[in-house]
Amino acid sequence: MATISSLVDRVRLELGDIGKSFVTKFVADGTTNRFKLHYAPLDATTVVVYAGTTDITESSFIEESTGVLVTEDVLDDMTEVTVSGTYYRYFTGAELNTIVNDAISQHCLGRVDSLGRKLDSTTLPFVEEYPVAIYATTIALYTLATDSAFDIDIQAPDGVTIPRAERFRQLMEMVQTRQQQYRELCVHLGVGLYKMEVFTFRRISKATGRYIPVYKPQEVDDRSYPARVDDSAPTYGDKQPEWPTTDVELTAYQGRAFSTTLTYTGTYAGKSFTAKLLNQRGSVVVVQNFTISINTDGTDVITGASRTSGSNVITITTSAAHGLSVGNSIVITGVDSTVNGVYTVATSGSTTFTVAGTETTALSLTELTGQVETNVSKAYTFILSLTADQTRRIAERTYWSLSTVDDFTGEVIEIKSGNFFTTRVNKAVI
Repeated sequence: MATISSLVDRVRLELGDIGKSFVTKFVADGTTNRFKLHYAPLDATTVVVYAGTTDITESSFIEESTGVLVTEDVLDDMTEVTVSGTYYRYFTGAELNTIVNDAISQHCLGRVDSLGRKLDSTTLPFVEEYPVAIYATTIALYTLATDSAFDIDIQAPDGVTIPRAERFRQLMEMVQTRQQQYRELCVHLGVGLYKMEVFTFRRISKATGRYIPVYKPQEVDDRSYPARVDDSAPTYGDKQPEWPTTDVELTAYQGRAFSTTLTYTGTYAGKSFTAKLLNQRGSVVVVQNFTISINTDGTDVITGASRTSGSNVITITTSAAHGLSVGNSIVITGVDSTVNGVYTVATSGSTTFTVAGTETTALSLTELTGQVETNVSKAYTFILSLTADQTRRIAERTYWSLSTVDDFTGEVIEIKSGNFFTTRVNKAVI
């Protein structure tokens, strides 16, 4: 799997822009906190700054493209400053990151993988990493050529001429060479901006007027869910529509246990959660229910609730120190109809607190399974899981949905959803 950093390193190799270490020393004059170093551009993450024997790296700022060091305070006169780190010949890390991202988005425009996911750096096939690096190198060379186009020829008094425009000509020749290299790779591999498009005829049902699905062949004793061939409708050169849920797509491997962790922030007090696999977006047919585990702060288990006759004050006991304070808004669930609801903490102890209810009948409940939760926005961590047997019986593409269920009204609201893919593999996935 490609990463932006690995592609940036590959582009630096193609450009000959390999990082080099440096150490420079100078003496502060006591009048400024800006110092021009002798090296640029720099990698700010590697720069270490010492004022005498004091490390001032954390309080200093490096302008990567210009090689300027800015200290937090003006250094005393005659203070010896030592700066070390890594510098490059042409580009900063941020500049190459931008170039590589541009190259990936243009190279992968309108393309999806075998599971229908939009191609990006995380889903880019290994064989396409080098063509992307070559294309990014071409963009970088264009940038250098633009910079050299502003140079002028220099003529010395002794008759020596330095044709600065020669650098522009050499760079443009390199651009053309790299363009040809990228074009040949794309044509031969069938990828990128110069891929060869091949279209085939598809059968259409007379009854529905839609394409007839094609399924992969299976062994006679293969009882797994039939795998449909992901042969999408031809676009005839038009841009393929992007999946509406590319940022929340999940992938499982058939016959292997699946688990994923999702974190969302919201006010979900007084709500339980459900996670399901559906046939498709908006469907009411449940293919499979996830096993769901929720972790969040500010939730405590109630073990007892009491109220004296003639009083509406409810005393709640928790299994551990609850940390609630007077005035906190809370939601109580799982006790009984006279206690469940939204309250404000009236008094608070270590494992007890009181709230004002509406009933005045006597109440004494122990060994409860209810819970109390602070009614504020906070982070919830959801762990969704399926067993190996469940993944074996799921189609290649379904739709997952995580929803809240209001414990008081029963209202169901979807939090997040997306495409769920099941990949078939014949070897262990590490």
